[in-house]
Amino acid sequence: MSDRGQTRRWLATYGLLIAALVIECVVFEAASRGLGRPTFLSWGSFVNVLNRATVNGILAVGMTYVIISGGIDLSVGSLISLAGVICALIVKSAGQPAEWTEWTTWTGVWLLGAGWLAALAAGAVSGSVAGLFITRFQIPPFIATLALMSSLRGLGYIISGGEPISNLPAAYTTIGRYWMGGIFPLAAFLMLLCFGAGAVVLEETRFGRHVRAIGGNEESARLSGVRVGQVKWGVYCICAVLAALGGVITSSKLGSGAPTTGQGAELDVIASVVVGGVSLSGGRGTMGGTFLGLLIVSVLGSGLNWVGVETFGQQVILGVVILAAVLLDRVKRAA
Repeated sequence: MSDRGQTRRWLATYGLLIAALVIECVVFEAASRGLGRPTFLSWGSFVNVLNRATVNGILAVGMTYVIISGGIDLSVGSLISLAGVICALIVKSAGQPAEWTEWTTWTGVWLLGAGWLAALAAGAVSGSVAGLFITRFQIPPFIATLALMSSLRGLGYIISGGEPISNLPAAYTTIGRYWMGGIFPLAAFLMLLCFGAGAVVLEETRFGRHVRAIGGNEESARLSGVRVGQVKWGVYCICAVLAALGGVITSSKLGSGAPTTGQGAELDVIASVVVGGVSLSGGRGTMGGTFLGLLIVSVLGSGLNWVGVETFGQQVILGVVILAAVLLDRVKRAA
């Protein structure tokens, strides 16, 4: 493809998203100045937007794979809470803070690592179960993941006894609260790594091409030799493991593992993916588009807070933005 053709394709994919993000920033900057408030456009504001969007961003990477494959995963919010509870519970097994005399020792490091691994393992098991029901028993993804959403949330409450697991060592908050060099949060850096790895796998590997093929036309993909069941199973495992990672980060930010966390997260994540141009019909979408969609939704929420719009008004505006994104996708498909 010629350079001009590549430029046109790039603009067709990202042009509207970048324009929408720029317009958002300009509008909120003008509004904040008009209201006599501090400037909205600053490095500090941008980093804070990224930091607040960290968990939704990590989940959005996995959700992009799921939706491009023609599926949906409603269980990610519940998995956030379950992963956080499991991680906190394992670390809590070391005893009370008075007993943590030296958390820089290898014992503390191993225990913290065990908590992270157990949480990610729970995500892998959840994704495997979802993938099994969807591929082996042909249960629609909406129903399978809706059932998991309820079951995982309930399991989190059972394990935690319905109460937050708190009173954890300071080291527990490292992954969620640490700022590298005092200027950039570690959690946001991990999110960017997930987006980068997700983009490479989606665009440069056979697995990524198969995900697109399945979402575009599952029967054609099967006739072409794609192992549809295995690819779908892998997609839900990826999504669930990333949701568990998001749960670990959320728990680390809060300094506790609470069964109430992650409520409604699946809706925010799906909103970011859809606004980023990923088609709910499957087969189309990019990781770069999802990242821009995440920024658009996150800047929208932060900007509305900045200018004093109350929560319910924000929900109305976000709903309108989602509808506009879906209508735009319909127009593109009809063109």
